[in-house]
Formats: sequence, structure tokens, C-alpha cells
Amino acid sequence: MVSLDHVELVQLDNGFRALLAPRRSLPLVASVLWYRVGSRDERTGETGLSHFLEHMMFKGTDRYPKGQIDLLTAKMGGSNNAFTDNDGTAYYFALASDRWETALEIEASRMRDCLLDPSEFQSEKSVVLEELAMGEDDPWRPLYQAAESLLYMVHPYHHPVIGYREDLERLPVEGMRNYYRRNYGPNRAFLVVAGDIDVPRTAARIRELFGSIPASAEPRGEVLAEPEPQGERRAIVNTPHAVARICIAFSTTRVGERDDYALDVLAHDLGIGKNSRLYKRLVIDDESVTDVSVINETRLDPGALFVLAELREGASLQKVEAAIREEIDALVREGVSKEDLKRIRTQIRAGFLFQDESALEHALKLARFEALTPGGYRTLETVLPTYESLKPEELRQVAARYLVPQRSVCVHAAPSRSGGGKKGDAKTDQAKKPREKKKAAPVAKKPVKQVVGKKPATKPVAKSASKKTAAKPAAKPASAKKPGGTK
Repeated sequence: MVSLDHVELVQLDNGFRALLAPRRSLPLVASVLWYRVGSRDERTGETGLSHFLEHMMFKGTDRYPKGQIDLLTAKMGGSNNAFTDNDGTAYYFALASDRWETALEIEASRMRDCLLDPSEFQSEKSVVLEELAMGEDDPWRPLYQAAESLLYMVHPYHHPVIGYREDLERLPVEGMRNYYRRNYGPNRAFLVVAGDIDVPRTAARIRELFGSIPASAEPRGEVLAEPEPQGERRAIVNTPHAVARICIAFSTTRVGERDDYALDVLAHDLGIGKNSRLYKRLVIDDESVTDVSVINETRLDPGALFVLAELREGASLQKVEAAIREEIDALVREGVSKEDLKRIRTQIRAGFLFQDESALEHALKLARFEALTPGGYRTLETVLPTYESLKPEELRQVAARYLVPQRSVCVHAAPSRSGGGKKGDAKTDQAKKPREKKKAAPVAKKPVKQVVGKKPATKPVAKSASKKTAAKPAAKPASAKKPGGTK
């Protein structure tokens, strides 16, 4: 069991929380400020606002003019970055322990005092729109987004984290200011600090900097629940790329629920790594695809399990789809063998523990569990025991519950008949993650989720740097990367 006895909770009267995790092995400190606002919270006409606002948080506050945040970070020999995904937005720093408190001062300033200057707003809007256009060239993104939009017909997970061009183009600066006032505040945020810290001094500094900020953010609103799927949904996407691709996705469960852990194991058995069913069937035996991956992307609200494959030239989309469904049906009938279960548990355990190797990964891991699971960061203590408790029959039952046609969507990405295909497309990374705006730092995972922004490249899973990267709290395989985002 993972012990979290070293973590101290600081609770302020305005609703702000901080988790302090001292680690004295290296003179480094990482901080993660997490806001409970993501694309899930955007109203009609606001798509992409969470991600756009993340950009603007680096464009100046009443205390730190444009460019100063990055300049100060560079002068101190550290790094900073941020990411936005479906369920949250996070800002993080990694600095030497003798100067890291500057990060707290920056975060306190931009929590309520960002300038959101109109000229900077217009300039950065062009950057975001260009980022959106560049993402359209990612061969995986249209496929993934089409599948996601079919999975979620009512819930705001329907729209992409980066938003729709039409909404972004017409968005006024006052719309962003309203969104900022509505969602950013100490009562919608929490902080994680991990590394070489003096706990009493850190707690006092947090109270000093954040304690006087009014709890002015609105409570997080409820969203429309997605109705239970009643049958398979299908789509065909014509792309300018030379390679055909396929995505089959299944509506599943919330992050941190017991079925989520079972789906992690099933994802490994089905399509993560060279020992998986789909790799051996499609890549080795049939030689019909160049790569295949499976992503268990659970979220704050029910998520999904994605199967993605990139076909070899001349392979049939219909035959590859049939082969994938045959292997899924076999998994539902047979479950996971005891030998494979032992191997998968070992892989998951190694990935989960590896996330504690650096202060930043440790902080991100704590933050994701705190944000996304009902038990908060304390859920980390039960992750490995939960994986160990899963038995073959329970795994088979979970597969039978979720991996069925009536809960699925299927999208074929077919090369355009007009011919062509983009240079270099034949060897695209399967299920690439969103690219990032700044250099990425390692991220903690499980959450794989759709991530946009300057996000840490994760493991887990591994989404921006890349969302899982990670997206859910538990560890996800580095091979299970999610397709395209932005940044």
C-alpha cells in the first residue's frame, strides 16, 4: 500500500486547499495549482474558452507584466507550464528549493488579477485559431473527435477541448472576463506542493498569499447527464491523408470507480503492448495494421474506452473492424488469463510507482486524484490493492458490461477519393497525444483525458505536452497515448 502520511492538508476559510508533500531527496520543489474548470464547464457559445483563458494567464497581471512570468522562471533556472482538459485546468512550476516561493506569488497574482488586455486578447486569439488549424492536420484528431462527438450527444464532453472555430472567432474579451470571474477563485482551486519544503513555513506563506482572496468564483454547475446508449452509432470521416484509420469506442464509467481499474487491466490485455490480443492478431498475424492501441479514458463524468488502429496500405477497414470485434468478443467470453493478469499487474504497478520518481510527477499525481476521484488524493492508498483484488471472473463481467455493440461507436477515417495524401503520413505515431505549446515536463497519470495546452507529457499514461497524459489518477501505460489535441 502507498503511504500518504507525509502529506499535510492546509484548509483556508475561503475554500482554498493545499496539499503539502515534503520530499528531501533533492533540492527541488514542484507546485501544481489546479482549477476545477475545464471544457466540461463551458456553456453554449463558449467552447474553447477554458483553453484560451489558460493562454491568457501568461499574458500579464497587475503585478507581472506580459512576459515576466516566463522570464522570471528562466532566470531562476526552473520551468513552468500548464494544460487544459475536459475536467480541469492546471498550472505548474518546478524550481530549486531556495527560490520556489516565487511560484506561489505568481499564482496568487493571476488567480484574480489577470489583465486580459484587449490587444493581447486579439493577438492570442490568432494563436489559438492557428493552433486549432494545425491540429486539423493531425490525422488522428478528426477520427478521435468524431468518435467523441458520437459518444456524447448531450453532455458537454461532446465538444473538443480546443473548442469550435465559430465560437472562438466571435468571442469578445468581455466574454472571457466574465468566464474568468465566474470560474477562477480560491473556492474553485487547490494547490499541491511537493519536494524539499519546510512545511510550517510553506503553510504560513500559503495562508498569507491566498487567505485574503475572496471566494468569488461561482460553485461548479451541474451538467446534462448523457443518456444510456441505446445502440451503436457510426460515422465515416474522409481525410486528405493516405492512410486509413479506425476508432471503436465504448461508453464506460467514471474515474476512480472499481470498474475503472478493471477496464485498465482489460485495456492492457486487449491492445496495450506487444503481448496484447490486438497487437498479436492485427500486427503480427494478419499484418493488416501498422499499429494499434487501446485507451481507457475515464473522466469526472462517465468516460470511454477507445480502440484505435492505423491500417497498412491495401487493408480493408471492414475486415480490420471485424477482427477487432472478434478479439473483443473473445475477451468478453474468456476474460483475462491468470498468467496475463499477473504480467499486467506488474506493468501497472511499475508505471504507477514510477510516477513518484520526480517531485513534479508526484505533485501531478496527487493533484489528479484530488481533482477527479470521490476520495481525493487519499484514493492513492487503495490503487494498487484494488488492482491486486481484481479476479478473472470479475474482469470478464466488466468486459461483458461495457464492451458490447450497443454501447459503442465506430468511426472509419478513409483517404479522400480525390487522391493525394500528406507527405510523411504513412508512418504517423499511433494515437498521438496533443502537442504542446512549451516544452513538456513529465506528467502524472492515470487520467488520460483530452488535454490541451502546455501540458506535461505524461506517462501514464501518458494528454500535451500531452492528456494521461495522463487523465485519470492511476497509472496508464505509456503506449496508450491519446490522439490529438492542441498545443
